[in-house]
Amino acid sequence: MQEEKLELYRQALKRAGLRLTGPREAICAWLAETDSHPTPYQVYEELARVRPELSRATVYNTLNTLQKLGAIVELSFGADHTHYDTNPQPHVNLICLRCHRIDDVDASGEFADVGARVANAHGFQALVARAEVLGLCTACQALEGGAQPALANEAQSDPTAKDVQE
Repeated sequence: MQEEKLELYRQALKRAGLRLTGPREAICAWLAETDSHPTPYQVYEELARVRPELSRATVYNTLNTLQKLGAIVELSFGADHTHYDTNPQPHVNLICLRCHRIDDVDASGEFADVGARVANAHGFQALVARAEVLGLCTACQALEGGAQPALANEAQSDPTAKDVQE
């Protein structure tokens, strides 16, 4: 899987007309190896330890390019809470609204089939199939005594409310 992800990132940068410089290669390799959902700052911090010449601009620009080409997916929680999903396989992201923890749940099979059918029916070229389930992780539930965020309560009580993420 790591080698497939690394090749996906390399090809995306080539399609964007970018050279695979040492810093870009390091960013791609790091992303291919992680199972986390890093922030741009986390990527920079981890890589700057071993590559002090790496600039923040290179990290942000590379992540932005990979995101625009569908090689990684941006998960945004507002200011200072942008994370990147490096898993190109069909899956569901369980996202905690309090601590911003993100867990991947395998959703191959039926979920992938539904995504492909919907995309094909509308002439859409799907690059990534994923869904987001927003709520509270077990740790935050324990801290809050199981209390639900106001957004979840409103959506449950309003039958006309749209999904938060479609």
